[in-house]
Amino acid sequence: MKQHKLMLKLKKASKAAGKKDHVGAIHICKQVLSKDIDNINALKLLATSFIALNRFSEAKNILKKVIPLVNKQDSYLLLHLLGCNYISQQDYHAALPVLEEVFNSSGDSKVLLDVALVYFKLGDYEAARDVYFKLIELEPDNHQAKFNLYPILLHFKDYKSAWTCFHSRIERQEIKDQVHWFAAKWAGEPLTDKNILIYPEQGIGDNLSYTGCFAEAIADAKQTHIVCDNRLKGLYQHNFPTAIIHSYDDVNREQAVKGDFDCQILAGSLPYFYRLDEEAFLNEPKLQISDELQQAKASRLSDKKLKIGISWFHGRVNDGNANSMYLEELLPLLKMENIEWINLQFGDWQSEVDALQRKYGTEITHFEDCAASGDFEHYGALISSLDLVISASNAALMFASRLGVRSWMFLPAAQKLLQREDFNEAISLRQERRFYRSNDEGWEGIIQQMCNEIELL
Repeated sequence: MKQHKLMLKLKKASKAAGKKDHVGAIHICKQVLSKDIDNINALKLLATSFIALNRFSEAKNILKKVIPLVNKQDSYLLLHLLGCNYISQQDYHAALPVLEEVFNSSGDSKVLLDVALVYFKLGDYEAARDVYFKLIELEPDNHQAKFNLYPILLHFKDYKSAWTCFHSRIERQEIKDQVHWFAAKWAGEPLTDKNILIYPEQGIGDNLSYTGCFAEAIADAKQTHIVCDNRLKGLYQHNFPTAIIHSYDDVNREQAVKGDFDCQILAGSLPYFYRLDEEAFLNEPKLQISDELQQAKASRLSDKKLKIGISWFHGRVNDGNANSMYLEELLPLLKMENIEWINLQFGDWQSEVDALQRKYGTEITHFEDCAASGDFEHYGALISSLDLVISASNAALMFASRLGVRSWMFLPAAQKLLQREDFNEAISLRQERRFYRSNDEGWEGIIQQMCNEIELL
């Protein structure tokens, strides 16, 4: 194949990759390499296309081949890509020396973000902290580094610094894009004569987690306004009766906010002012549901020994991501006797429940009038009536914990980070227990452990 034809092929491959047709790009690159086995551009494009398709082993082999063929600057870029490839494979021990070599040779501070992440994943939190400190010293406005650093600082009980780092997320572009500022940012000045607006975070679970700070802001301010998803309006009005609640649907958040405000704060930034020691977390009030409403929901449940709520995936659709499991994987639990299983799942769950019922006759109770897609005061009344909630890391789990209901959360091994029982009891979800699977196993071990422990309840 003549050189100009090779170049045309490569342009075609690059165009395909640009349109996210990575399979097509791979096919064309292989055609080029069949005629020019060391074509650097084809090798680089082939490697990046493999990575885009999560075909990491093939990408690694290509990268190892191409790195010796390129100039020094390109070799740094490709080594960085190789290190990130190892991270994607969760091979952190292999990633670390590659990424450190790139930084030591190139001085590119951007690589430090990945170096710190690797130390974090390996559980070396001191090293991760020090790398983030170094990166922030080199790039004071690196808000991603500050955001990644904050849970590590919480681990070391450096609360003020931790929340300072987390508070800086308001400078990240994705936060800027979703927040409308109606007043000046609250900087901690006295609120005695001020009207403050508390603006929501992105996820409903995140918003629930920060409600523990609302009472203090309400007590300090002349008047507190709280913006929330429509589903939270009744719950907030019951728990924060002196606040003015502005509720919105998916499309009119900005239009829903009316009033005269002196200052504004994101809900997630309230701990920056109100959670500076462990005692503050321990004294955090739980969310409350009216006795009448809770009893009404409880009366609809069966007389079985245990009533357990389940939510098995994160998000609207179960795409099988690392934080989710498929409902059928819960079958050993669902087959246990004398337990009523109650559906707490949000999103597209119906097909999985129906398929399991047809295949195994499994029954999962669902109450449409107190579902996750509706009024959270009713949803919370149902959750409050349960003996236990088993869930992925999502709003159901967060809500159960904020209500003081015993909660078990299942997580992949990659999230087994910063865990000390005393620390979590003090500053995190006090009713929550975490079950982690190992890197080399599915969810079977966790499910069996839960079965064994439920037998003891």
